[in-house]
Amino acid sequence: MYGSNRTAGSNPAFSASSRSNPDHSRPTKTHNKQGLSCISTNDRLVSTGLQKPRLWHKNDTNLPQVVFADERTAAYGTEKCRRMRQHIFTELYPLAGDLAACYVKTAERESFEQANHELQDIYHQLRIEDLNLCSDNDELFEAAKRFAVKCQTARNRSESASAAYQACLRIVDHYQVGRPALKDENLEPVLNRMCDRHWWHRRIKILRLRKIENISRNIGLVNQLRGTYASDYTIHVKRKQKERNREYLASTFVSNQNGEIFSLQNLAERSVSNPAVRRAELMTRIRGFETAAEHLGHIGEFYTLTTPSRMHAYLHTGSDNPRHDGTSILQAHQYLTHLWTLIRAEFDRKDIRPYGFRVVEPHHDGTPHWHLLLFMPEQHRQLVRKIMSHYAMMDNGSEPGALERRFKAVAIDPTKGTAAGYIAKYISKNIDGYKLEHDLYGNDAASAAERINAWANTWGIRQFQQIGGPSVTVWRQLRKLDKSDDPELENIRLSATANDWAAFTLAMGNPETPHNQLTIKPFYDSSKQFNSMTGETYSPATSRYGDIAALRVSGIVWKGMNICTRKHVWTLFKIESEDVTLRSEAQAERTQWHGEAGSLGLGLVSITVPTLFYHPEATHENTPQH
Repeated sequence: MYGSNRTAGSNPAFSASSRSNPDHSRPTKTHNKQGLSCISTNDRLVSTGLQKPRLWHKNDTNLPQVVFADERTAAYGTEKCRRMRQHIFTELYPLAGDLAACYVKTAERESFEQANHELQDIYHQLRIEDLNLCSDNDELFEAAKRFAVKCQTARNRSESASAAYQACLRIVDHYQVGRPALKDENLEPVLNRMCDRHWWHRRIKILRLRKIENISRNIGLVNQLRGTYASDYTIHVKRKQKERNREYLASTFVSNQNGEIFSLQNLAERSVSNPAVRRAELMTRIRGFETAAEHLGHIGEFYTLTTPSRMHAYLHTGSDNPRHDGTSILQAHQYLTHLWTLIRAEFDRKDIRPYGFRVVEPHHDGTPHWHLLLFMPEQHRQLVRKIMSHYAMMDNGSEPGALERRFKAVAIDPTKGTAAGYIAKYISKNIDGYKLEHDLYGNDAASAAERINAWANTWGIRQFQQIGGPSVTVWRQLRKLDKSDDPELENIRLSATANDWAAFTLAMGNPETPHNQLTIKPFYDSSKQFNSMTGETYSPATSRYGDIAALRVSGIVWKGMNICTRKHVWTLFKIESEDVTLRSEAQAERTQWHGEAGSLGLGLVSITVPTLFYHPEATHENTPQH
């Protein structure tokens, strides 16, 4: 029961036979499947559940979108069907209008019985016992607190950590959130996570967005005729999230043991969190790879990998794809990731080490495809194409259009333009739409970029990834390093601080050098925290959940020596008073945003080391260090 997904033939979640507060720490009886159609012979179960809904929305059916959905579907089915739809539209009120449109479409094309089945199947995906994924953030947080209490209760009842772990997992699986990772067979940190309301809240929000986005895609809300790349609901949620993030950054500061103060908002604007900075850094590295390739006599190739037709929900016209087998966006991306794993393994066997960048972007229906700009010796060109084409065609390679669409290769001709210029539009399109007017489907470039970023954030897809070449972590750490007395290290450091990725790449060996053979590697050390009461700096042994504290990038490893680039320990705090005037930008530039916490009347509300930001044009003098 706990790990199963409800199907169209399972008991309605709002039926009277469902327990409102199940005890997941003990086995429960699994009910036999019942029919869901309102013309089912099981009238007692359906009618009882509709007459006495277990959780009815506070606004009942008076919400405008619910009234609209009810009126649009009123002509279909019996009165019992209508009451069932009213309940579902009320519970899933953010999607009520779109669910009604989908219901009518299915009822006209198939039958109202089939429309009932589909509507209730969607309901059971979004309504898991006492968890309604269409609730607002406050209600979801209350649900998170309930589930954390359930896990704590199950833990307290259990006779051993192993029994507690299994009991809590049943609760986690029942609500379909991702399980916490188990490390070193240590159960305590995992149990602590499952008993924490904040852990639950994060997982529920991820589940909500992905469930709703997948359903939106299936019912026709994600395509070029409705909402390109992502649904309007997801765009709305992401905009609200960005507003909350801006409010947090504007009111939060970091301070070190020397009294230096930095605004998180200011630091974010100067970091890769800023789309303009992110785009500039990517283009710097791409152009650097191209310059290094020219120096080494290598050629550039531009490849495109797409998924089989069965993974696309809609055709390029926006109409339904009859071949779609229900593959989700995340599953399609996992397919491409596995495909690239096979290709890379074959490259290793053939001693081929291309370098460049990968860009992941969505089709109009959200199905991902990959663009790769790779550089390599010219003698590898044909073999690389053969290998990639072979693996790309392994899944349904004989279907119509596979040869033309599944794998494309374009040779970069320096006489017609640079490789960086060729990929620039893909970088811009997926970040902020800079210097682009429209996307492929005629949408405004800035609006399209917003939707693409929401798509990637929802599904946890990494849009840009470097392939081969030196570590960008080392590049960033060298930019924070003081002048070195070692001429070789100083030469590499200068190339990094000068934004010369090509010189940095060649100084580190060459772009084909495996990472384990690079001259400089990242240095990882324990995180540091500052005790404001004693003035001492210490390294916490465990995290808030009780597992071993994670190591953080703290510098570089050079010729066996660990060189730390973090000079300060930073503390996160919020401003209590609104009557605080910061120095002018000119003065801040001269003084590196230094200040005294006491002079501003700031109170520390937490002692933690935040994730600080990096700016590619900043040197170690004006970039905060841990």
